[in-house]
Amino acid sequence: MIAVGTVNILDVPVGMYTMTSLLARMEELIAAPGCAVAYYVNAHALNLTSRYPDYLEALRRADLVYADGASLLLAAAFLGGRLPEKLTTTDVWPKACEMATRRGFRFFLLGGDAGVAEQMKVRTVERYPALQIVGTHHGYFEIGDEELVPTINAVHPDILWVGMGDPKQVFWAEAVKKRLEVGLVVTCGGMFNFISGRISRAPHWLSDHGFEWLYRLVTEPRRLSQRYLLGLPTFGARVLAQRFLGHRGERTSKLSRL
Repeated sequence: MIAVGTVNILDVPVGMYTMTSLLARMEELIAAPGCAVAYYVNAHALNLTSRYPDYLEALRRADLVYADGASLLLAAAFLGGRLPEKLTTTDVWPKACEMATRRGFRFFLLGGDAGVAEQMKVRTVERYPALQIVGTHHGYFEIGDEELVPTINAVHPDILWVGMGDPKQVFWAEAVKKRLEVGLVVTCGGMFNFISGRISRAPHWLSDHGFEWLYRLVTEPRRLSQRYLLGLPTFGARVLAQRFLGHRGERTSKLSRL
């Protein structure tokens, strides 16, 4: 078993993964019996735990939790820990494709608007012709949809990529993982939009220095202004409360079902 420590950030044990150890852990989980779950977290995701206690508990019991966002690296250092690398899902994706091509793993893409997952498949297979993407499906369905799980199980994917945004993607994974015949579920938020080419990514000189959020704010101000202009200071205040007051710095509320 891959031995990786964790940093407790707002009651969530975030794994101290590098890209290499993350991929190794994914391989390990695929090989193990049953369906495992891997969830990314960033400042926005951890802010959501104050509104959705069930989401917090799902993150706490996940098989793998990794840091998608420079703000988590800063928070970990401030809290006396260390996360060695920012593992944005869009950066994990090509490495996972290389791993899957080498190991013969099969992917299923679940998420995005109608046609986005299929376009992502087309673009990915152009780059990785030997990669097996055995199914796609949009992300607009009810959590209780009884037809989707048999559809996924019928094609036997090793990794199910779920891009529906938090907390919905985690709630869905938690609801169906015992019925999925899949090695590993990996949540990936809005990654489908980037890989499909629907939305452009920040230049490397911005993302490499932790400012991808700024590029996204400028390009999608209406949708993301609250997440970043209010969310990042809120996250910082909660981390301060954890450091100096010993708690997560918020009052939880009853879960509102999506």
